[in-house]
Amino acid sequence: MIRPVSWRELTASLLFFALIFAWFSWPLAASFDTAFIGRSGNDANQYVWNAYNFRQAVAAGTNPFYTELLLYPRGASLVMHTYTPLIGLLNVLLRHEILAVNVALLLSFVLSGMGAYRLARRWVASPVLAALVGFAYAFSPYKLAHLPDHYHLLLTAPVPFYIHAFLESFTFQDGRFWPRVRRWGQVGLCVALGLFTLLSDYYTLFGLLYFSLGYALFFWLRPDQIRWRRWQTWAVLAGVLVAGHLVSRGLKLAEVPDRHGFWWGGDVAGYLLPPPHSRWLSSAFINQLLDSRIFNMPGSVENTMFLGYVLPLLGLWWALRLRQAPLLVTSAVSRQASPLPWLLLLFVLLTLPELRVFGKGLLRLPTGLLHYVPFFNNIRCPTRHVAYVSLLLPLVAVAGLDTWLRNRLRPTAQWAVGSALLAVMVLEYQPQAQPLLRATDMPAAYRIAAALPGETLFSVPFGLLDGYQQQGHMNGNDLFYQTLHHKKLLGAYISRIPQPVFDEFSQTPILRELLLLQDHPDTTLAVPPRATTELFLRTYQPAAFVISPAYQNSAIHHYLRGMLLPLGYHEEAVAGYRLLRR
Repeated sequence: MIRPVSWRELTASLLFFALIFAWFSWPLAASFDTAFIGRSGNDANQYVWNAYNFRQAVAAGTNPFYTELLLYPRGASLVMHTYTPLIGLLNVLLRHEILAVNVALLLSFVLSGMGAYRLARRWVASPVLAALVGFAYAFSPYKLAHLPDHYHLLLTAPVPFYIHAFLESFTFQDGRFWPRVRRWGQVGLCVALGLFTLLSDYYTLFGLLYFSLGYALFFWLRPDQIRWRRWQTWAVLAGVLVAGHLVSRGLKLAEVPDRHGFWWGGDVAGYLLPPPHSRWLSSAFINQLLDSRIFNMPGSVENTMFLGYVLPLLGLWWALRLRQAPLLVTSAVSRQASPLPWLLLLFVLLTLPELRVFGKGLLRLPTGLLHYVPFFNNIRCPTRHVAYVSLLLPLVAVAGLDTWLRNRLRPTAQWAVGSALLAVMVLEYQPQAQPLLRATDMPAAYRIAAALPGETLFSVPFGLLDGYQQQGHMNGNDLFYQTLHHKKLLGAYISRIPQPVFDEFSQTPILRELLLLQDHPDTTLAVPPRATTELFLRTYQPAAFVISPAYQNSAIHHYLRGMLLPLGYHEEAVAGYRLLRR
C-alpha cells in the first residue's frame, strides 16, 4: 500500500538535505551571495551569464532567447543554447545573478532529495532507508562531479515528482501499451513537470521520455515472464545482441552520423573508479587511471558514473536473492514497482552504447542504435543517463532490503542498520572542498575598461566556442566578467554557433590576422593599413583592449600595439594585465 508521508516528515527530510548541501558545497555557504562554485575558465561562468542575460532582456522588453551581448554586432540566438531559463526567471525576481544560481542549486539538490524520499516511501517503510534513497539521488558522485561545471545537469528535482505523478496518473494492464487514466489532475502535473524540465535540461527531459516509454513497454512486452532456464531464451538474447552489434557496425561503416555518441559512451571502469573530487576514496593511482587512455577523453568529468560501493553491493545482493524471495508483495501499488528493475537495466545500458571495459570495446549494444536516430541522437553524452541509475538502483535495492529487514529485525535494529548504511554512503560520496569564483576575482583592467566609453571590450585571448568546434580561444571567465563590466563581446561561448559566423571570423580583416597570431605566435604579419584599422574600430567600437599575462609580448600583442598606438591609443600595465585605451 502507499505509505502516507506527513508534512512533518517531509520538512525533516528537507532540513536534512539542506544540511547535506551546505556541507557538500562548503565553503559556498560562507559566501552565498558573493561567490559561486566553479573553476577559473570553465563552464560554471556560463550559468551566471545566462541568468544575467535573461534578466537584462526581460528588463529591456526584448526576446530573452536572443542576445546582443555576444558576437557583436551580429548578436546570437540562444534557442539551442544550454540556457537554464528557470534560473533566469529566478534572477528576474532576485535581481542578483550569483544569488540566483546558488538559490537554484540549493533548491534543486534539496527538492531532488525530498522528492526521491517521498517516492521511496511508496514502498519503503523505514524513513532512514527512504532518506538513503533521497541522498543517493540528490548527491550522487555524478552530480557532485558536474557541480563545478555543468549546472543544468544538477536541475534534477522534477524527476521523482514526475515519476510519483506518473504512477498516480495511469493504470497499466498486461499486454497493453496504452494505459487507462486514473487521475487527470496528476496527468496535468506530469505535463507541467515535463515543461519545467524542458526549461532546465534536455538530458533530464529525455530521461523522463525514456522512463515513460520503458514503463509502458514493460506491461506490453512483459519481460518479467521470460523463462530464463530455457536455452531458447538465451539463444534469442544472443541473436538480439549480435544483430544489434552488426547493424551498429554497418551504420558506422556507412558513415551514418552518430554525433559522437559512441565516442562519448561510458566505460564499465566509470562505475568502478571514484572521481577525483572524492574526499576519502580518491587516490593518486585512481586519478592516474582516470587520466589514462582507458577513456577516449582522459580526465573528463563525462567519464564519471561512480555510484559508490554500498549501492552496487546492495543491488547485487538483491539480484542474488530475487529467486528466493520476491522483491515486493503482490499488491496493486507494488505491481507498479515491477518495471523498476528493468528500467534500471535500460538506463545502465543507455550509459554504455558499446560494452567497453577498461578501454576495450567488446560489443555494441542495441541501445546504441539510438545514436543513429535523428532527434534522439542529440543526447551525445550517454554517461549522463547515470542520473536515473542513481535513483532507480537505490529504489530497487532498498525496497528489497527494507522487506528483508522488517521480516528479521526489530524496529530499533532496523533503524541502526539503515543509519549505518546511510553514514557509510555519506562518507563514500563526501567531496573535497568546492572551488569558488568570486566577483572580486575580475582583474582590475576590466574594471577600468568598464568605465570607458565604447560598446565592446576586446580581450585577448578571444574566439568562438560551441559544442562542435572552436576557433581561437574563448575564456569562460569573460562571460562572468561581462556581468560586471557590461560591455559587449566580439566572441562567444554558446552551445550552437552557425557556421557562417565561424566563416566570417576567419575572413574578416584584422579578426582573421588576430586569430592567426593568437594561435600561431611564431607568425609575423605587417600592421594593417590605417583605413582598415579605422573601419575595424568603427565597426566594433571597442572601449579598450585587455591583454592577459600569458599573451604579453607575444605576436598578437605587438600587432595590436602597431595597430593602435599610431591612432592615439596608449598602453598601461594594470595588475599583471596590459590595457590599450585611448
